[in-house]
Amino acid sequence: MSMSGITLRDSAFQRIKSRIVQGEWGGGTFLSEKRLSEQLQMSKTPIRSALDRLEMMGLVKLIPNQGFVVQEISLKHILDIYELRLALETFAAGRLTGKMDKLFFEILDENLHKQTEAINREDIIGYVELDRQFHEAIVAGMANEEYSDAVSRMQDKFLIAVRTTFYKNKDRLWSSLDEHKQIRDALAGGDPALSEQLVRNHIEFVKQVML
Repeated sequence: MSMSGITLRDSAFQRIKSRIVQGEWGGGTFLSEKRLSEQLQMSKTPIRSALDRLEMMGLVKLIPNQGFVVQEISLKHILDIYELRLALETFAAGRLTGKMDKLFFEILDENLHKQTEAINREDIIGYVELDRQFHEAIVAGMANEEYSDAVSRMQDKFLIAVRTTFYKNKDRLWSSLDEHKQIRDALAGGDPALSEQLVRNHIEFVKQVML
């Protein structure tokens, strides 16, 4: 397959996925391959490839003789992801505390600056994406591709829950930013247990709101 074919497939995947994660296409939305082809100005081949990948991730499901539908993500599913994310991210925070270089903190600080700007604009979708990038930057510090892939797959589903908490409670945006800053400072310190506890409290808040 040509490089352009690979790029088109990835582009279709990212564009469809972001609309699902951002809530533009909610659970139960029918995704017509023909309509997606027109909207994204692509042939059906990369569209079908993207839908197959999204089905493997659990974001869409194929209904025989009908087509693809955006998956309704159950509370149980979100809580299962939450448990796994909690385990992986607290482990990463503990392992990385006091061991990261200047570049790592420059990336986090730039992200935190953008988070502040997004909140001032009341841009929830933008903030949710920056939230994802902040957590992924920490996990990337483990320099373990399998680990990063596992967290990235979970983030897409978890962000649907995170976005809902922000729409329910806009003041939560400032609290979330403050917690991110505390996590950043703890990672620069020398107390792994503190980093783990701050990450745990931060992720636990989402569970409380969901329940």
